[in-house]
Amino acid sequence: MPRRPPARITLALVLIDSRPLRHAAWSEFHAARKLSEKAARDLHRHEETDTPSYHAWLHAAFPQLMTTLRELHAEVLRKTRQLDQAQFEANITGRSVKKIWKDHREYDADPEAYERAHPPEPEPPPHRFDRDTIDDASTDPFDDPAFDDFSDTENIHHRDDQRPAPAASADARDIYRRLVQHLHPDRGGDWTPARERLWHEVQQAWAARDADWLARLEIDWETANDTVTPDSSLSRLRQAIAALHAARRDTERKLRFYRQSPSWRFTLSAKKRPQLQRRLEADLHADLNALQRQLAYINHTIAAWESPLPSRRPRTRRT
Repeated sequence: MPRRPPARITLALVLIDSRPLRHAAWSEFHAARKLSEKAARDLHRHEETDTPSYHAWLHAAFPQLMTTLRELHAEVLRKTRQLDQAQFEANITGRSVKKIWKDHREYDADPEAYERAHPPEPEPPPHRFDRDTIDDASTDPFDDPAFDDFSDTENIHHRDDQRPAPAASADARDIYRRLVQHLHPDRGGDWTPARERLWHEVQQAWAARDADWLARLEIDWETANDTVTPDSSLSRLRQAIAALHAARRDTERKLRFYRQSPSWRFTLSAKKRPQLQRRLEADLHADLNALQRQLAYINHTIAAWESPLPSRRPRTRRT
């Protein structure tokens, strides 16, 4: 029986020309970069030009009113914190809020005299728990599930004080590493004011774990240094396009908030300045009246706490 000839395996090498795809991706990247640059210009104009100019004009147009508002707001904030602290101690200790308020005022007037008049009470010795004195193991308080709930309740404030930072996504982590490699002072190069400002903003964006903000900063750096070219790989172009879209989303989110403020396009609307001044004057007077009402309520509460306690009259026996 004749043998069959061995099968031949033919390998075909197919070459794909990626130039049309890269050309289309470059056109998409160029269009996305124009939109992102326009949004970034609006953002930088508002933060670096319009907002400082608006605040300078506001203090020049209403100097006395702005000073009064600032002092009144500081007084309301200070007294509100004092009231909250006294009320909190009263709720915790069960003491009269009037007595606690009196103690606070005496301490603020002369801390040394208050410490001499009210020496701290000695702490009681720690309680020793003897398990041998318990006959029934079921009465052990450490075995009670309610004890675990109480322990968790004690640590609530501790957990809130040490709240962890938001979890960083993989995109945010990768962008941050690339930016650190480019912008870190130890990497060399000229340490210009623009590079320093971008470095500090990168740290703020990383602290917030904001991937869109980091993407916008990376695009700002790449645009200034022309790191993406028409000859870049298709994957690099797609990555840059995705970063541009993310950067524009972050910028537009901030611009939507800024457009509601009176400082939006302040330097470009000089003709509307008198109308803006009349509207702001009415708003500032409304804020002043609200703060005055709030301060009057706070002072009324303080006066009630500082009023003397009513003395108890001896009961007369009826005949």
